[in-house]
Amino acid sequence: MFRCLALLGLLLTTACATVTSGTTQNITVTSEPSGAVCRLERDGATVGVVNPTPGSVNISRSTRDLTVRCEREGFQPGVRTISAGFQAMTLGNIILGGVVGIVVDAASGAVSQYEPNLHVVLPPAQLGGQARDEWFDARRREITARFDERIAAVRGSCTGRRQNDPACAQAVTALQQQRDLELRMLDDERRTGRPGGV
Repeated sequence: MFRCLALLGLLLTTACATVTSGTTQNITVTSEPSGAVCRLERDGATVGVVNPTPGSVNISRSTRDLTVRCEREGFQPGVRTISAGFQAMTLGNIILGGVVGIVVDAASGAVSQYEPNLHVVLPPAQLGGQARDEWFDARRREITARFDERIAAVRGSCTGRRQNDPACAQAVTALQQQRDLELRMLDDERRTGRPGGV
């Protein structure tokens, strides 16, 4: 009996990310132009809707990719897919709670976190020739600049003792992977003429 109570107490006290961050999070969606209807989808199911943009929605955390599809009359649909990032709080959970804590966080979804602010650009309905190339070139520069800024901010915060912190390297790698994914999707859209290249 005492061992059962001790185990229950351990479960309750070691799930740091679950307790401090919860199993849901708010995501703010903006679009260019504003006034779009955006659906947040995971595994083919809608988990939230922002109507119209800008707006926020509360969704459950998950380790699975999240796709945001935005539509507005007079524009082509805009699509962004983002991966779940590793919750920094979970690193502390490994130290304090060991395997039990990390299992609780993983089961609840608290181990992951999505980017809290998402911006989706909708191409004009009629976009051809040089104007089309210029639009895609501008989007590529925008994506690259946005991620360069975020990567520089992470590297700037990882100075001194934190310089060799594995969490810093993981954060930079995650941002680089997300940047490359968005650029690939943009290139696929440019090639196929369909959002996300589908």
